[in-house]
Amino acid sequence: MNIQRSFVLVGILLLLAGCGETAPEETAEPVVTEVEALPIYISTMTHMEGIFKDDQVENVFLKHVEDLRWAMDLFDEYGAKLTIESEQSFAKANTKWDLNFLAEVVERGHGVGTHMDAGFNETSLSALTADFKENKKLIDDLVGAENNRGMSGGSSGVDWVTAAREAGFEFMDAVTALGYLSMDESLRPEGWTDAYIKKIVYHDPIPVDFEERIYPRVFEDAQDLESDEEGLVVLFGDVGEFSSLAEGRKTCGTQCTFDSDDAKAFLAAIDEAEAVRDPSKFARLNMHIPAALLVKENEALLRELLAGIQEYTDAGIAKWATQVEAYEAFMVHFDQ
Repeated sequence: MNIQRSFVLVGILLLLAGCGETAPEETAEPVVTEVEALPIYISTMTHMEGIFKDDQVENVFLKHVEDLRWAMDLFDEYGAKLTIESEQSFAKANTKWDLNFLAEVVERGHGVGTHMDAGFNETSLSALTADFKENKKLIDDLVGAENNRGMSGGSSGVDWVTAAREAGFEFMDAVTALGYLSMDESLRPEGWTDAYIKKIVYHDPIPVDFEERIYPRVFEDAQDLESDEEGLVVLFGDVGEFSSLAEGRKTCGTQCTFDSDDAKAFLAAIDEAEAVRDPSKFARLNMHIPAALLVKENEALLRELLAGIQEYTDAGIAKWATQVEAYEAFMVHFDQ
């Protein structure tokens, strides 16, 4: 009996040992994850400049309102978005003449923001911050702070990023060469002294390299253009003042003529962005369309532009957004 029990026990142990063996694992096929191709976000900014007389002459204000309503109607036909950014005169006119047009802009699905003419010769951070706060409050009172989160202009030799953050802005939607004034010359393009920037290229968009410019960055301060982990979002992506796209602003200054070549130049910029971009990263192109161009006399040219962009939006290559919508889309991908 003892011997039999021994054989049985050995058999059981051998059986259990066999059950513990596993077949060689098959090599798993690598999983290929297709990266989502993001669209190129397209946005505009139209500046109601500080030199405008809207708060002094009611008919000036009403003409601007008429033109901008017409422009919104036109852009709506193509699913396009305008963003109207105001300095003090136009904002004050909304109250003075009892017509809150900026609230109407938001209600219609277009965008509103703050424009800042201050900064060109500013030397005090506290003064620049106060200027930013003053302009922001004027717009906040008209549309609510939740609809007035971004600004343009205001670049300076002092820390314009800190000024914007302290004033309550979450983002800037474009920075011109004036943004370099707060940075050491070694961090600027060669030859871009303060004098050269202020006299020649002050209105040119930065960074100079197009491929770098289409991507937003985040800045803690205005000491350099290196992106930080947190701070003020600068959307970048500006292509320049619209009437100068074909000839270059240095060629004709403020006298550049808006024509079909400018529309073609922007469409070419979309092609270039599509060719050089990383489709998994948020990229943007922004056009500065002065209020003087958004008039019925330019309808044919504006339709040429909008119809051309529509081919890209229909193909899923591009997507229209207000400045706030572009900022929110960027933050979704930045947080990831």
